[in-house]
Amino acid sequence: MTAFVTDPVDPPAALPVPAGPGFFDRFSDRQMSLGVILFGLLLYVPLAGTYGLYDPWETHYGEVARQMTTRGDYISLWWPGSPIDPDHFWSKPVLTFWIMSVFMHLFGLGQADGASIALGTRAEWAMRLPFCLMGVLGIWAVFLCAARFAGRRAGVIAALVLATSPLYFLIARQAMTDMPFVGPMTMALALGFFALFDDRDEELPRASWRGLSFPHHPLYYATVAVFTLATLPQLVANIIQLSWPLRLGRFAVTIPGAVVMLPYVVGFGAVLRWSARLRHKAPLQLILAATLCGLAMLAKGLAGLGLPVLVFLAYLLFTWSWRRLRRPEIGVGVVLSLVACAVVSFPWHHAMLIRHGFPFWDELYGDNHWRRMILGRHGDRGTFEYFLRELGYGLLPWIGIAPAALAAAVMRPVRELGRRNLVWFGAVWFVVAYALVSLSVTKFHHYILPAVPGLAIAIGCYLDDLLERPTGRAAAVTALLGVGLWAMVTLDLAGAKNAAQHFIWLFSYDYVNSPKGRPWPEALDFRPGLVVFAAAFAAAATLLLLRARRRWIAVTALGAVAVAFTGYLLDHYMPATAAFWSQKHLIATYYKTRRSPAEHLLVWQMYWRGENFYTANEIYQGPKPERTVFLGDKNVENLKEWVSRHRGQRAFVLVERSRWGQVPGMFPDNARGSLHMIDETNMKFVLAQIDL
Repeated sequence: MTAFVTDPVDPPAALPVPAGPGFFDRFSDRQMSLGVILFGLLLYVPLAGTYGLYDPWETHYGEVARQMTTRGDYISLWWPGSPIDPDHFWSKPVLTFWIMSVFMHLFGLGQADGASIALGTRAEWAMRLPFCLMGVLGIWAVFLCAARFAGRRAGVIAALVLATSPLYFLIARQAMTDMPFVGPMTMALALGFFALFDDRDEELPRASWRGLSFPHHPLYYATVAVFTLATLPQLVANIIQLSWPLRLGRFAVTIPGAVVMLPYVVGFGAVLRWSARLRHKAPLQLILAATLCGLAMLAKGLAGLGLPVLVFLAYLLFTWSWRRLRRPEIGVGVVLSLVACAVVSFPWHHAMLIRHGFPFWDELYGDNHWRRMILGRHGDRGTFEYFLRELGYGLLPWIGIAPAALAAAVMRPVRELGRRNLVWFGAVWFVVAYALVSLSVTKFHHYILPAVPGLAIAIGCYLDDLLERPTGRAAAVTALLGVGLWAMVTLDLAGAKNAAQHFIWLFSYDYVNSPKGRPWPEALDFRPGLVVFAAAFAAAATLLLLRARRRWIAVTALGAVAVAFTGYLLDHYMPATAAFWSQKHLIATYYKTRRSPAEHLLVWQMYWRGENFYTANEIYQGPKPERTVFLGDKNVENLKEWVSRHRGQRAFVLVERSRWGQVPGMFPDNARGSLHMIDETNMKFVLAQIDL
């Protein structure tokens, strides 16, 4: 391959040195990190738990986590939710549900009943808060990487771009599997880049304790702490809860979990022992990155490790920087990293294979990995341009800057070696992630999320570079492109009242079943707000035409409008639409209205999962004839049979609005007169009451 640049191991002087002290240079590294983290928390957390969970993903994953919490089983994943599904849940790995279960315990939801869940807000806070934290982890990672190699101002801008990109912040507010994958993976890629390209890697000071010598540095302590936290609890759970029954001829043998987990315990000890011998930052950074990749694998599967590996291979090929692999202790760091990743990600898979055999493996990796990527599964189909439209919505307002930033990464030479390496790294990260998800036969809008942090780095460095350019040609071109793109996206989002549902589709796959969307509530009209923000984006962009010394006003204005837009979507749009995309209010009305648990909720032809989570699965508990969820074969006959056994009682009915016309015919003639809606505020579902 033709090399773009031969990159020897560069001396520290080759890294960027700011032209002069800037505003952010007055703060310490710790203060800057705390500031970025606090910014992310203030942006994402304040109203995160104040509105209902969206169907289907939040409530589906929430019910799996609730089952884990109530059963105390931290190996198997269960979802006893409908007659047409088995009781198990094998389509996703376990990390998301571990996290939610921990927070459910912290919020006192260990054995909560349906009324506690539906009538309060603890469940929403417990489920969404950890994903907000994962989103902030990704923001911090982008800042650390960009600030080190391009300066603090570039780091702040890159973090701001990522934090205020709708695709990123909407998913950070969702209890779904994507942010536990992308957050740790983003930090892992940042750490990997540090390990290969940060030449401030002097030998670390050492300390000793009871004859043991180890690096005396915060990075070492952080690596040990994160690796221990990611590994030890699951090993303990597997040792306690796992057993392996074997039949050897005429003899039956049960192998305890401690024996099964022994190789991982040995690997855990080996990583700790050998990491204590390391003398440089780079191998420790690789071990920490590998630990985070292992967590990403436990969140989303093979992509947790595969995508970072592909990004670095593509980057090394593009820059021909192979000599970077000769840095001190990189070899031993790679070996320890592979062991660390295996120790983090393998034990749960091993335990599941012992408990459930290859049907688990076939569903998780055969059906939900191989088939989705190669053969196609439930979802969209598309070609290479599929995600371009979603990036238009998902990167507002930064989509207006993205084309110029990517073009500059390829076309404009950068003298500062560290900044050049970083810009190329962000661009390669974006291109590789985009190409990988585009090659998948099955597509959902949110699949493009792993590419966004890389693009944020490229945009952040580009805007930072504009602030230093003496001429305004690039700024003028950027402004013109931006205004045109914002106009196109705004016309698409504000062309009709229901066009704003495209933001919901960034994290929910409702569009697969309803390509034109659900009936849109008359009360919701976001067009005026979207037009105002588009005008504000355009006005901020035109300020890029100012002279170089005043161009910071444009970037500041664009960032301020982006923060306001983030607040608008997270704290206005999301609560407003949740009232119609969540079952929380309807089921809360049921619990407020019923006089006793003997007045059951009948759920007919519902497969949205909110009916399971918000009732604490009361509709599916007890003997099969007494269950009040009616779906699948003979659903009408089963409902009529249940009604015949409960004459004289009052009951409630939860059904999709489109099926309401069929409901009266399923009840006896003398009961139909009492059937009436008691909550029809939701455009998708209705709640009714009937005296049987």
